[in-house]
Parts: sequence; structure tokens; C-alpha cells
Amino acid sequence: MKKSLLTALYFSILLFTQQVVAQDIIKVERKGLLFGTSLGPGYTSLKFPNKNQTDTGLALDLKLGYMVRPNLALLLSTNVSVYDYSGFGRNRKRDFGIVAPSVQYWVTNKLWFLGGVGLGGDNPVFWDIRNPDNDPLETKYYFGLGGVAAVGYEIYQKNNFAIDIKTKISYRNVELKEGKTNGVSAALLIGVNFY
Repeated sequence: MKKSLLTALYFSILLFTQQVVAQDIIKVERKGLLFGTSLGPGYTSLKFPNKNQTDTGLALDLKLGYMVRPNLALLLSTNVSVYDYSGFGRNRKRDFGIVAPSVQYWVTNKLWFLGGVGLGGDNPVFWDIRNPDNDPLETKYYFGLGGVAAVGYEIYQKNNFAIDIKTKISYRNVELKEGKTNGVSAALLIGVNFY
């Protein structure tokens, strides 16, 4: 009886450990084109020539690229953080944005880092444009230097799909009508990704 119990216990442990190991081996299939988008709250800190300003608002992220290896992707990454502009003209919503060639690298099966340098922008948001014929500032775009860095963790993976949670920091430096403006935006985002 004791021998049967020990044999059953041995095979139970063996079976359990094999299932645990098998679950660790199953990975998301990252190959070919990559598309991802995410949404969440963002915190923006801007330094205008005449004042400093902080805002909390909506942040959005998009990325499109190609998996070079299962743990390395080359991307075009863009992100936007909406803020309240109160400079020239009426008070309005504008976006603090970045479009940057980026590299995303998975350190483990679920943990990844992203970094890139490219075009920073300060642009109108489409839902808050009013009477652009009388006020050209309503649709004025400004561009300069921008950079982005992010760290994320895939909380759900299945085949060529993943849901992740990430923190992203963006920097941009542009020349607005009132002068040189730089800023930093930090966001906490939840996203969906297709590989």
C-alpha cells in the first residue's frame, strides 16, 4: 500500500511539473508585421517661454512595424497626449505628440523595452477645431525634435495576439508662436497587439 501511494505521489508530481513546464514553454508567435494600439491616462508637463503648465488627460499610442526576430521589432511608433492650450487665441485642446522610428526588444517572453527618436509635434485635436477660416491658429501644426521610451509587460498572450500594460515617457521640443516650448509626457496605457 505504501509503495502504491508513493508511486501515485511520484507520478502526480511528475505530471504536475510537466504541465507547469509546458505552460512556460508556450509563447506568443511573434513574426512578420506587428500592429499595436493602446489607451490610458497621461500626465503632461510643458515649459512655455512665459509659464510652466501641467495637465492630466487622454493618451493614445499606435505602433506599426516588423518582427526582425521573435524578440526584436523595428517600428514606427506614435503617441499623443492631449493638453489644454491657453496661449494665443482661444483656450483649446492640443496634442503633445511624437512620431519616431523605434526599436522594441523583449527581455523575457512578456517583458519588453521600447525606445526611439524622431519628430515631435504640437498639433490641433480634431474634435476641438472651431472656425479655422477666421483663425489660422485653429489648425496650426508645429514640429521639432522628439523622443520616446517605454517599458511594458504582456499580461495576456495567445497565438499572435497579446494584451499589455505599459508606461511610456515622451519628450518633445518645438517652436510655437510664443517661442521655444519643451515638455515631457508620461502615460500608463493598456494595449492590444497583433503579430
